[in-house]
Amino acid sequence: MIVNQPHDEQLGIQLIKALESNQFNQLTIMVAYAKLSGVYRVSPYLEKFRNNGGTIRCVVGIDQQNTTYDALSQLLNLANEIYIFHSESVSQTFHIKCYWLSGENNCWYAIGSNNLTAGGLFSNYELSMSTSLSGEEAHEENETLSGFYSTYTDADSVCSRKLDDAFLEKLISGGYVVKEIQQRKALAESARRARSIVRKTKLFGNEVFPAPALPEQFRKSKAAKPDAKKSPTPKKPIQVESTKVSKEDNTYLIRLVPRAGDRSKQVHFTVDLLEKYFCLKPGDGILVQEMLASGAVGEIEHRQVVFSQRNRNVKIELAGASMLDTNYPANLETRPVLILKKVNANLFVYMILLAGNEGYDAINTRLKALPAGRSLPYEVIDESTMFSLWDNCPIV
Repeated sequence: MIVNQPHDEQLGIQLIKALESNQFNQLTIMVAYAKLSGVYRVSPYLEKFRNNGGTIRCVVGIDQQNTTYDALSQLLNLANEIYIFHSESVSQTFHIKCYWLSGENNCWYAIGSNNLTAGGLFSNYELSMSTSLSGEEAHEENETLSGFYSTYTDADSVCSRKLDDAFLEKLISGGYVVKEIQQRKALAESARRARSIVRKTKLFGNEVFPAPALPEQFRKSKAAKPDAKKSPTPKKPIQVESTKVSKEDNTYLIRLVPRAGDRSKQVHFTVDLLEKYFCLKPGDGILVQEMLASGAVGEIEHRQVVFSQRNRNVKIELAGASMLDTNYPANLETRPVLILKKVNANLFVYMILLAGNEGYDAINTRLKALPAGRSLPYEVIDESTMFSLWDNCPIV
């Protein structure tokens, strides 16, 4: 089938579904670029695949410094073997994008334009062809794809080198790759300069895509229950007039988390935020993924946006917030902080910080300085501002 991302489906969701199918014992990834954003999105599933006896191998390009040191370092922890393919000729780039799962009698692969990045797997405009085969057809295609992999991992090739910790350090010292924080700061500054240019007429707009249909394993997740006495959706369209949240530059949301007794994982948001930051409506599906301070990530959680008639807010269940059932601070001056990053139209990464955690003080101070409102303070910020608050934030 042709995967017309993000209009029809996301290749990242297809890949996760295939990894979870228990039909395959080897994953091969051959991509031009890899970034932490892509590796982190799929790392829980790669870990599970390998723990169940699967083998993971990769060939990654490093042209134009688009692949980062951090992504390769993380892949070293996940994969059985990694090769770097690079030509010193500026007129040649390694530009392949192939994801291939093979089993004793099965084969699944996707070949197209999708790099191992969050954009490539989930949010960019991408086209790829994915194919699932079994029996003799699978054997033949596995053999063909194995030949391609051998081409780019040939020990006699002057362009192919096996990656280990020592060679990774040579790549960064030689300027072949850079650390992600350097790259993100440069991109944030470039975006800030671009925003300072005032165009009389914008020639293009931007699109927000609704949540796509989800694979079965995500539908099995238990969604937050709506209020028993009320419908989960309002009877009338909600009219919002607010300048607090802008649809421009809305990558990050920072906010204080209210106390919720033993239901802390049901985090409340204003309708304003639902419409203008999440760009969703009550009843929509949403994918969320927790990131810990260590950089480790949890599995993707499928949730449903639930409208509460009682307080006219919406609820989104975040599994990581359940720790607040027993750890909510008695001192309300040190309420927990929630950081959300929009990866694409319906995938969001989140972190929960407590007093004493790195990054907490600066964000808490900023939020408490905001004008008081009906809800606890929140703010939507761009990446440059996020860097100024916590330049080493793993979620960035």
